[in-house]
Amino acid sequence: MSKDPHAKRFEIQRLVERSLDLAKCALLQEGSFLPGFIAVQPNGKYDIGVAAQGGSDGSNLLITRLRQKAVAENLRAAAVYRDVRVRPRGALEDVDAVQVVVELVSGESYNVFQLYRLDDEQLVFEEGPEVERVPSVIFAEAARMAAAAKRWWEFWK
Repeated sequence: MSKDPHAKRFEIQRLVERSLDLAKCALLQEGSFLPGFIAVQPNGKYDIGVAAQGGSDGSNLLITRLRQKAVAENLRAAAVYRDVRVRPRGALEDVDAVQVVVELVSGESYNVFQLYRLDDEQLVFEEGPEVERVPSVIFAEAARMAAAAKRWWEFWK
């Protein structure tokens, strides 16, 4: 991946948009969805998958698998998306949202919450998703392993 900040921002934006598109299709067809992922190969091609089970167990299994995949296949980016309920600031009750955690191999990681509602079989995304910078969970292990390998190599020089 380019070190250009615009390229990184574009990759993040593209992963968030693609994750939201997949979630939207599932919501319109099923009314909910299992956690899913998008992994970006070094050549830019996407691997897309869905967890075998829902909830936090399904999300945790996906993240574990993406950590392994990041190390084995040198992924350049990844996103995990899931159906959640959140309480917006100032609200009295929880609302539906699509959560997308998107990460780059560089360590940049963002948590995105897109609020939605289903009205008369129509999906309505609220304006402007909530975005926050968070610590890496997918590529943190790959970075740690690369650093350990580098230390080993420098030790034997």
